[in-house]
Order: sequence, then structure tokens, then C-alpha cells
Amino acid sequence: MKAVTGISSEKSLNILYGSFFVLTIITVVFIRVRLLGIPLERDEGEYAYMGQLISHGVIPYKEAYSMKLPGTAFMYSVIMSVFGRGIVGIHLGLMAVNLAVLPALFLLSERLFNERAALVASVSYAAISLGVPVLGFMAHATHFVTFFAVWGLYFLYVAIEDKKRWLIAASGLCLGMAFLMKQHGIFFILFAVTYLFFMRSRLKDFIINGLILMVMSAVPFAIAVFIIYRGGAFNNFWFWCFTYSGKYVSRLSLMDGLLRFKIMALRTAGHFTVFWVFGVIGFFILIYKQRQKGRLFILLFFLFSFLSLSAGFYFREHYFVLMIPAISITAAYFTELLSSALAMKPWGKMLPIVVLLMGMLFTFTVQGKLYFKLPPDEVSREVYGLNPFVESIKIAQYLKGHAQKGDMIAILGSEPQILFYSGIRSVTGYIYMYGLMEDQPFNLQMQHGMTDEIEKNKPAFIVFVKIPASWLPAPNAPLYIFDWATNYIAENYNLVGVVDLIYYDNIVYKFDAEALNYNPWSKYYVCIYRRKDG
Repeated sequence: MKAVTGISSEKSLNILYGSFFVLTIITVVFIRVRLLGIPLERDEGEYAYMGQLISHGVIPYKEAYSMKLPGTAFMYSVIMSVFGRGIVGIHLGLMAVNLAVLPALFLLSERLFNERAALVASVSYAAISLGVPVLGFMAHATHFVTFFAVWGLYFLYVAIEDKKRWLIAASGLCLGMAFLMKQHGIFFILFAVTYLFFMRSRLKDFIINGLILMVMSAVPFAIAVFIIYRGGAFNNFWFWCFTYSGKYVSRLSLMDGLLRFKIMALRTAGHFTVFWVFGVIGFFILIYKQRQKGRLFILLFFLFSFLSLSAGFYFREHYFVLMIPAISITAAYFTELLSSALAMKPWGKMLPIVVLLMGMLFTFTVQGKLYFKLPPDEVSREVYGLNPFVESIKIAQYLKGHAQKGDMIAILGSEPQILFYSGIRSVTGYIYMYGLMEDQPFNLQMQHGMTDEIEKNKPAFIVFVKIPASWLPAPNAPLYIFDWATNYIAENYNLVGVVDLIYYDNIVYKFDAEALNYNPWSKYYVCIYRRKDG
């Protein structure tokens, strides 16, 4: 009788875990599909514009400068070719990439623990990576880093466990792609080398396996550099991705970083708190749990994932996506540990998964307004405030409708999504203003570089974004570009458009004759100017 009861209990538990997985995935997919049309934000606009240029045969860093490695721009180009060249296509691609992480995470967790733990890890990743605190519904580079990193580390674990050297090559290739998506991916390559060292049976094996991994991980980067070099953009690429970015990641002190981490970690854990708590507890228990299978792999994965999001001590919201696979695995571990510890109590085995389920239901309920009710435009406004992401679409429509064949534009502001929407090329490669206004040694050089390119190429339109979040000037940053813009625009351009961001639900659009005598009510607005001789 007890045996029958035990079998029945195990069957009920498996059904509960399976139902938890299915319901969560359906919910996540529903939310992502509902928000496919959410307007692009700045980072997405950058990748989309660069991807658009790539699809027209323009080499990265030739006409658009970025401090990020080119992998995500190439991914955008591929995604737009497959899913469509618009907002919906980009977010469909994000959903496909996000869901494609789950099989690798499931298979890895199943090898480390068991099938039930694998379901918990997969559910954790799918739900947390959608969360508002990590800006999970926007196609940031961190999603693409994570996709390649998780598959690469799964191949690494199987290669060592099953002694299949060819899988080390596959792992290296995937991890090299993770690095190409964004510099943060380098930490997963370092993790793989470290793990190979600790798991060596002989020094010779480590040297051979390490060389295979390093050579294969260098292949994607080498191919990208070759393409950029042949296209004549190597100097721009090196300056932006290494010279300038090196200064960028060294701006903040350790104390600044600790303060930012405290703020951002608490904000990130605000959704799916139970999963983050389970994950952190699982990590610390694992430190003392000497005989757990895969212990070293999990601990190193957790550590290097944390290092990847710590780069530069910025701890931006979407950086935490890099941590989610590791936290999902340790959360699954703690769930199994707790279930085993409570196995002798009535409903003890089911208690941990019920707690996770209730925690997820609570989060989806609390965030129901964003996830289930507000239309995509209003979700953008709710999350990003008075940033002109919704308005960029209408600004781009105006530019596209009034530009002539061959016209080019300049955007004085960090709003590259306008370039993507309009399909009109920028006369300057400076599509972000942040580098120009940071406290770093190249700021004035960049400002002069941008103004020189504008004066040389004489854009048909200039869009001036008078919104602080589009510039973020440091207290001691040079203001040359603002003085230059005031004089240059007055001499050469006429005002043809004003978008006044008075309040969340009160945006005023004035174009052509209506714009001439309009005085903005708010201090946040966008002006469109047309060249006088145009």
C-alpha cells in the first residue's frame, strides 16, 4: 500500500512539474507575442540600423560607429531577413532566440540533476528573461550572448563527461559567437578554459583541449575582423570597440560599482523574487556541498556569469540577463534539495514547486497591467518614460515622406531607431551622443568629428533631440557641439517639425507651417530642421 502511495505521489509530482513548465511557457509566449509591436528603444535602434546597413552591403563601423562588437548587428540582419524588416520581425527573432536557449539549459540541467530540476531551470530562465526589470522584451545583445554561451557550455560539459573532443570545438565556436555578440561574452570563454584546467587528467590533455577551444572561439572574431578590414573600417572598429571602450569600462570605481549593484540587484529581484532567492541560496549551499555532481561546473558558471554582468561596474538592467541561466540552475538545485529534505512530510516534496508557482503567479498578477492589458506603445511609455521611442515612428514617417531620393539626415541625439524606421542614411557615423558627453579623453575629438562629418556631407534634415536622456552630459563635459549646432542650424536650416513631450498621454506634433510659430510647453521636445537650399 505504501509503495502504491509512493508511486502515486511521484506521478502527481511529475504532473505538477510538467504542468508548471507548460503553463509558464504558454504564458511567456503569449506575453511576448502580445508585445511584438513595442517600439524599439535606443540599443535596438542601433543594432537595427547597423543590421539594415549590413543588408545593403555596408561594412560595420563604416557609416555607423558603435563600441559594441558587430555580432548583434549581424544577428539583426539575419533576423530581419528571416522574420521581417520591422519591429515585429525583430521581436519575433528575439522570441525565437530566447526560446532556443531552453533546450540547451534543459539538457545541461538534466545531466547535472534530473528531469524535474531541468524543468525548473527552463521555467526560471523563460520567465525571468522576460521580466521588466531586465528589459527582457527588448532585443538587447545580452540575449544573443546568452544563447550562444549556454549552448557552448552545454557542449563543453558533455565533451568532458563523454570524452568527445569534437564537442570542445563546437563549444569554442559557440563561445566565440557569444563574445562576438558583445564583449561581455569573453567571460564565458575564460570560464571554459578554467573548467578545462580543473578537469584535466593530464597536462597534455588540457593543452590540446585548451588550444582547440581557443582556436575555435577565435574563428568568429577573426572572420568579422577580416570582413571589416577588407571593407576599410578597421581603424574605426578598433578605436570604438577597444580604445574608446577601454576608457568607458574604467570610468567607475569599485565603490561606485558596489552602490550600483546594490540598487540594480534589488530592482532586478523585484520580479520573480523567489527564483532569485532560491538561486542565491542554492549557490551558497553548493559551496559547502562537496559531493554534488557538477559542483565545480555550476560554481564556476555562477562566478563567471557574475563577472560578465560586472564589466565596467555599470550593472545595467539588461546585463542581468547574462546571470539568469546560472541563477536558474542553482534555483533548480535548491528546489530539488528542499524537495528531498521535506520528502517525509505530507506534501513536503510538492511544497518547493508550489512556492515557485505561487511566486510566479504573484509576479504575473502584479505586472498584469504591462503583460496583459496595456497596448505596446503604452508599455514602452510606462517602462521608458518620456523617451521619444513611440514618437520616433511618426518622426521617421515625416522624414520618409518629405525626403527626396539620395537625401541623408543627421540626428543630434541618441535616437538611431529614427534612422532605421525612415530607411534614410545618416551623414555621420556618430549615431550615439553619450560618448561625446562622457568624462573621457576623446569627448571633444568625437564632437569635432561629428560636426565635421555633418558640415562636409550637408544633410537634407537635422533632427535635434532636446531631451537630457538622449545626451546625458557629464558635469565637466565640453559643450562645443551645442554651441556649434545653434549657429549651424540657424544659418543653414528652417524649422519644419516639433514634437512636444508634454506628458505621457499628451504629445503634440506640429509639422511644416504649424511648427514655425509653436513654442514647446515642456522642456522635453524634438525639433526637425530642413536645409534652406534643399
